[in-house]
Amino acid sequence: MKRIRRRNNGRRRVVTEEHHRRPRSLLGTNDLSNISFVTRRNHQYWHTLFGNMNAFQIANEINASTWKPRGVTVICKFINGSEVTRTGGNQSTNEDKREYAYNSLFKNARFSKIIGYINNVWLDPAYHFYITR
Repeated sequence: MKRIRRRNNGRRRVVTEEHHRRPRSLLGTNDLSNISFVTRRNHQYWHTLFGNMNAFQIANEINASTWKPRGVTVICKFINGSEVTRTGGNQSTNEDKREYAYNSLFKNARFSKIIGYINNVWLDPAYHFYITR
């Protein structure tokens, strides 16, 4: 489902898409608690980086990435709801595309801000990422 938002003058349109925070392929639902409305481009960038991975896979991918600062680790913890037992994939393997998607999605933000953004918009609401040093 797409939503269209208009600015006050009615000229600018921002089209958003539903992002299933727990992918439907991992038994995610259409409940509003599992959906974030994001721009089409950002949605594409997210799936370029993480496909339909589960929360633990995403944490592992971040920990193995070159953009994570040295000396920190992202920990994934189950916080409530139902746990995911399936794994996902389908992220891009093209490093140039992945680098472009990362830079476009996170725009040079501090790592702690990136993890907060992931927690609040992209990540399965049954899980939460924490940064440890």
